[in-house]
Amino acid sequence: MKNKSQKNLENTISKRFFLLSLLKGAVVGAIGWRFFDLQVIENRKYEKLSDNNQFNFHMIAPERGRILDRKMRLLAGNMDGFSLVLKWDKNINVDEVIKKILTIVNINQKDLNNFYEEIRSSKIEFAKEILITKKLSQKDVSKLAVRSIEFPEVSFSMTKKRVYPQGIIAGHITGYIGPYSEKDSKIKIQPNAPWLEVGKTGLEQFFDKELRGKFGRKRNEVTSKGHVIASQIYENTTPGNDIQTSLDMGLQAFAIDRFERGNNTLVSIKDENVRKKVEKIKDISLVNKYYVYKDKKNRIVNAQSGSLIVMDIENGEILCSLSSPGYDPNIFSNDLETDVWNNLKNNSRAPLLNRSMSGVYPPGSTIKMAVALAALESGIIDYNTKFYCDGAKKLGESTFHCWAKDGHGKLNLIEAIERSCDVYFYELGLKVGIDKIALMMKKLGLGEYYDVEINDKAKGVVPNIEWKLKRDGLQWSMGETLNASIGQGYLLTTPLQLTTMISRIANGKFSITPTLMMNKNKNRFEPLKINPQHLNFIKNSMERVVKGINGTARNYQIGSKKIEMAGKTGTVQVVRISEAEREKGLIKNEDRPWKKRDHALFVGYAPASKPKYAITVVVEHGGSGSSTAAPIARDVFKYIFKV
Repeated sequence: MKNKSQKNLENTISKRFFLLSLLKGAVVGAIGWRFFDLQVIENRKYEKLSDNNQFNFHMIAPERGRILDRKMRLLAGNMDGFSLVLKWDKNINVDEVIKKILTIVNINQKDLNNFYEEIRSSKIEFAKEILITKKLSQKDVSKLAVRSIEFPEVSFSMTKKRVYPQGIIAGHITGYIGPYSEKDSKIKIQPNAPWLEVGKTGLEQFFDKELRGKFGRKRNEVTSKGHVIASQIYENTTPGNDIQTSLDMGLQAFAIDRFERGNNTLVSIKDENVRKKVEKIKDISLVNKYYVYKDKKNRIVNAQSGSLIVMDIENGEILCSLSSPGYDPNIFSNDLETDVWNNLKNNSRAPLLNRSMSGVYPPGSTIKMAVALAALESGIIDYNTKFYCDGAKKLGESTFHCWAKDGHGKLNLIEAIERSCDVYFYELGLKVGIDKIALMMKKLGLGEYYDVEINDKAKGVVPNIEWKLKRDGLQWSMGETLNASIGQGYLLTTPLQLTTMISRIANGKFSITPTLMMNKNKNRFEPLKINPQHLNFIKNSMERVVKGINGTARNYQIGSKKIEMAGKTGTVQVVRISEAEREKGLIKNEDRPWKKRDHALFVGYAPASKPKYAITVVVEHGGSGSSTAAPIARDVFKYIFKV
């Protein structure tokens, strides 16, 4: 028989076994529940985490769309290139790898600096692909491939490099692309594509979204340390759209060559005397590295600066848009050296400025048709109204001079336009008033932004009484009206606006607006709402400028009865001439320092009998519009019509 102490011991053991059994059951239950939770409830969560550990995704850039001219000639396209990438992790001796690579190929220092900066800023513990350079040639790749066993951490990939076959000829229109930066914040990009290149200027910027296309994705299978085992295309790219412009590269190339030459001649620097002169001039720019320009006084000079635009007056298509000096956008696709960029940025002639679209100039006498139309439309004068010009107009204590020192005598309106008499238009301006003149200028397209496919555009200034009061808090003066009547004073226009004005006058029916695209403006124009008889009179006057005995451009007829040019010259003072200087005797334009010479302008259209194309030529500090700008316009029209 068991004693009491034995029974107590057995009870204690029994209780302990029971408690252990309960604990064991709880543990087993908890483990079971966790297994159930992991395998069933949180299966998707951990499956996703596992996939992320096993796979990663990389964006694939699509091929950028091309930019073409009206005849499908390439303005911007893509060329095969090669990138060099390091599969980096913390166990790799980066310096040693780079040292080996540099014994085989050269890598730009800028690319190396960017590479090391990426290494320093990386916080990722596992492997990461870091770009070393994207500017390898086929020859470089071949050299590295032969010795690739020496650096297994490095891989190659084919890339696309943006190229601009027309170079400087179309640089201001195409613009260029560059790395995405904070300045491009308006452009929405994929968050994991910071290496993306986007349009910075010109058509590249305006049509960036269309040209860029749709990104694809690549799925990489990786090890626990992030090393890529295998890759597969997860989502295909969609190439960017092509953009066809209205430009004619043949015309553009001819116009640039003719414009830059102006009235100067090309001479070879192989000539010892020429070379000595060139060496003494610090800011001289060579032409094709072998030639330089020489003026009539045997002085070495730079190419002409300014702008030239040719526009179809029926649909507003721009066939030619040049800005001189220009730049080659290909320099931005390569390694842009600091000194090259500084020269572009700080050059006194501003080669980065698109003068056609955003350059602003006083229009000078090219505006006189608008003043005449304002007077005719308001009924203040008729075609036979005459004023007397003795060379100057007195207004209070001020004297406003005509370009003809001895005056033109008594003139009617058509004679005043033909001979570009300033005094006649002083009188006309006073009768019409600045507000009516401003309204006509705006009707003809001045002082407007156009929906042309370039972001960098200028509005210019078309002043009136309200404009000055709002800007300066001052009343408009009659003297300011006189200045505006001959295209000086506050009045500022762009070459694009002047071309639009002439297109509307030559068309006579519609308010033509400009475009750089083919077939964009078909049947889109509003009626011009100017008396057709008045417009025909103005067109006859512009014919007299070129064909008339006293026309300011009479020496520059095209030379064909079928193809004749109509137009208007303009000469704009950039430095005020004092009365003392006039009495002393004016210094000829060609003898003044370049920056103190007058601007030369010409606006016109051809054929005169049946207008098709409008043209604007602005030669900065070119002197006389009749002697410098008009012959350029004539030669461009001769090229267009093959005369």
